[in-house]
Amino acid sequence: MEEKWEVQIFVNGQDIRLKDFPKRAIYNVVLGFVKSLKLDESPKEIEIKVKVGKEENTGDT
Repeated sequence: MEEKWEVQIFVNGQDIRLKDFPKRAIYNVVLGFVKSLKLDESPKEIEIKVKVGKEENTGDT
């Protein structure tokens, strides 16, 4: 049975088209992190949301 998987990235609400290599890299990295969390059940869907904002103190002088 073939495993069905999908990776989508949205930036500012716009769907970003990814080629095969970045899709596979993102899939494997994220799935590896999630599996390391020792959850009670196997992940069926993983959703990540990252908000980017300016930090008031970046450490730069």
